[in-house]
Amino acid sequence: MAEVATLATSTTSPKRRYTRVTPAVHARLVRLKARGLMHQEIANRVGISEATVSRVLSKHLTRAEVADLRSRLGVDRHQLREALKDFLAEHLQSLLLKALDLIDRKIEERDTRGLMYAASALERLDRISGRTVDEGRRVVYRGVPQRPAVDFKTLLEELRSKYPDAQASA
Repeated sequence: MAEVATLATSTTSPKRRYTRVTPAVHARLVRLKARGLMHQEIANRVGISEATVSRVLSKHLTRAEVADLRSRLGVDRHQLREALKDFLAEHLQSLLLKALDLIDRKIEERDTRGLMYAASALERLDRISGRTVDEGRRVVYRGVPQRPAVDFKTLLEELRSKYPDAQASA
């Protein structure tokens, strides 16, 4: 019986060593990940296991850890916010243009229901852009021609007068 116990303990693999990561190393891991390196490449550069890199980068951070990491990486909060706003403005602009094109197509097809759905989507995107990019500021990105603000009541009245035989459905 004693032989079985000894045999069982001798064939099991040794426990993994838990590697503690200092805030400086954590900041370096984040920097390397931001450059697009894979976990294995990061592990080789830093000299820790790939499992540790994966564990550290997948862990949720507390607010204090985020503030510490932000200061170690030299990230200005206001600058980061403005860069994110520019990124969102660019993508919202493309979505707004697609919604306007969809509205044009639905008008050509004389699809009233599709037009109402497209106008509703455009209105929602307009609200999102107002909240995201600054209240009251229209989403316009450099190089893209500015489209006029859409007043939906006026648009619907113009469409009703242009196509009197079309029935609006709720």
